[in-house]
Amino acid sequence: MFFKDKGVVLISILLIVLILSSVAVLFGNKYLLSLKRAQYLDFQSLSLNSFRNIESLSKKMIENEYKFNSNKLSKNNPIINNQIFFNVNEAQIVGKIIDASNCFNINSIVYLNDGNYLENTKTVESFRKLMMLYNVDNNIIEEMIDQIIDWIDKDSNPRTYGLEDYYYSGPLHSPREYSGMRLFVSVDELKSIPAVKDVDWNIIKNNFCALPQKSDFSININTLLKDNSYLLASFFLNIDLNDAEYIIDNIPVEGFENNDNLIKAFPDLDLNSSYGRIKFNSNVFELHTTITHNNFRASSRSTIMYGTNKNGYIISRIYNGI
Repeated sequence: MFFKDKGVVLISILLIVLILSSVAVLFGNKYLLSLKRAQYLDFQSLSLNSFRNIESLSKKMIENEYKFNSNKLSKNNPIINNQIFFNVNEAQIVGKIIDASNCFNINSIVYLNDGNYLENTKTVESFRKLMMLYNVDNNIIEEMIDQIIDWIDKDSNPRTYGLEDYYYSGPLHSPREYSGMRLFVSVDELKSIPAVKDVDWNIIKNNFCALPQKSDFSININTLLKDNSYLLASFFLNIDLNDAEYIIDNIPVEGFENNDNLIKAFPDLDLNSSYGRIKFNSNVFELHTTITHNNFRASSRSTIMYGTNKNGYIISRIYNGI
């Protein structure tokens, strides 16, 4: 009987130890989760403050640079050639400013006249050439043009291959909506255009942007990269893809000062016949920032516009990871 009682006591003790161990593990997990959450909240606060501070610093860098050198932005310019680096509370913060003007601004496909957006014929011709360089079917190109303009314009009259509210709000479209009757805010909005769905999205993503300025198609020749060869070829009437690649390969790092210098550098090419405006500077920049700390990582992309009043403005921002 004595040994039986000892066995019961031993089993009871083991059960108590097991229960206490389970409770300890449970509380331990909750503690670790709470600690992890507290660390994340600290990282989130640090990231937001860092992103905003680097935005302010970048605006100031652009404003200071353009006070003394507003006529030219080239590849060797410090504001787009150097990284912004900080180490705050063991968190590594890296920022990089890039020229964001070298893209096909989809909003330049129209111009504003008497309160309505009308077709910008020169930009439309450039759009056609760009799509043709990518071997997009001609019927799809025409559908894209008309549907994009119909989405922007403020009337309800469909163009030849266009679509108005009757389509976007009808049963064949999900979710049901209405045409924008405004300029595009983001190129992602083009995914709502039916004809665009028939085109490789990488063509749109790699070449197009949606900037608020309602001006003709323009590029900064001084900061073009090899990836911009299709864009450059579509900009000129008589320039093919090989010519565009040749031009980009031979742009000096210090850039061109004006149109005369550019034409003299390529006497055998027709650079006078274009669908838009060649620029030698830029007023649109993108700031790419990353912050890493312990096992956390966050990034941001901010678009900065340098205004005619000589001030910089954040016109859009996207934060990831926080």
